[in-house]
Amino acid sequence: MTELTNHIEKELLKAMDDYKTIAQLLIDKLITETDQPEKAEIQVGRYFEIQNADLFNGQENLSDNWWFDVHGEHCLFRNLITGQTLEVSLGNKESIANLDPYFFYNFLETTENFRHLTKYFKNPFNDTLNLFKKLEKKQKMVNIYGVNFRKL
Repeated sequence: MTELTNHIEKELLKAMDDYKTIAQLLIDKLITETDQPEKAEIQVGRYFEIQNADLFNGQENLSDNWWFDVHGEHCLFRNLITGQTLEVSLGNKESIANLDPYFFYNFLETTENFRHLTKYFKNPFNDTLNLFKKLEKKQKMVNIYGVNFRKL
């Protein structure tokens, strides 16, 4: 990984904030626009109950051109126009802020405002994981489990 300036570190921290904001908007969109069998449970934060459910509008995608695929403990969102991609952890409301090194790098790479930051990561997974560990030592992130971290 290329050495990061304070300015670049702040941009990466902002990208983490934006990721969380967009992830929450997409989860809310998924909950309100699909016929979730466990909607009451989901609305109280049991996001692990989210499923690939039919959309109320009869279309194949969420509004604003968002495609989604719930699989295991994640939901992959991809904007069909911009190509922006978010792989969101399901579990509870806090889980959507979890960042996996590979998934976060993909978010940077597919988000126009942050794409320039990928040049600092020669090995996407390892360098992003090293960034997370560095930020954990600075008490800006916390390790949740395995390689999943969350910004403080």
